[in-house]
Amino acid sequence: MLINLENITKSYHLAKQDQTVLKNVSLTISDGDFVGIMGRSGSGKSTLVNLIGFLDKQFSGQYYFEDKLIEQYTDDDLSKIRNENVGFVFQNFGLIETMTVGENVELPLLYAGLSHQEKARRVAESLELVGLADFVNQSVKLLSGGQRQRVAIARAIVNSPKFIIADEPTGALDSKTAFDIMQLFSTLNQNGVTIILVTHDASLMTYCNRAIKVSDGEVTL
Repeated sequence: MLINLENITKSYHLAKQDQTVLKNVSLTISDGDFVGIMGRSGSGKSTLVNLIGFLDKQFSGQYYFEDKLIEQYTDDDLSKIRNENVGFVFQNFGLIETMTVGENVELPLLYAGLSHQEKARRVAESLELVGLADFVNQSVKLLSGGQRQRVAIARAIVNSPKFIIADEPTGALDSKTAFDIMQLFSTLNQNGVTIILVTHDASLMTYCNRAIKVSDGEVTL
């Protein structure tokens, strides 16, 4: 099993009160899944994916990644696991404007101890997969929204992660470009990449093989 959450509860202490954001969440995600996580703003879905993506370890319950309990890892261990196993794609793309397309895609590889040639090969391969093979030296400032999201996806897959978290990846795109991006995620999934899609758009569930609904911190499968 790739991801197994058991009775996860997450609370914040605000203004002398505890606010529970996730309540006894249990779910599993297998290798090769294309999971859609749906919920309104404030439902707890972003908190859930931050936890799944090793960005937050302050919770009660058990999180097993590849059958290992993550609470046994140090923060440094988790940073390494996150960098090697998770690709992130965000609504606002998250690109560095002063860098070229290739430099943005290369970012997850900076601490991987690879040769310059190997990094260049992986960047070229990732850009080829997203249809931007000729854009490696292009400034990201000159790209359209759809091209920027393709660069973000190339960056997410350059490390050959175990899974990708795509948080509202079509939220800033027109419908035609959004369709193209979702087709790209489908192709990646068919090639064996596990996708965790976070959205409030029910129409995107057609791309997923499983739907997880989050409402008031509770999950229904």
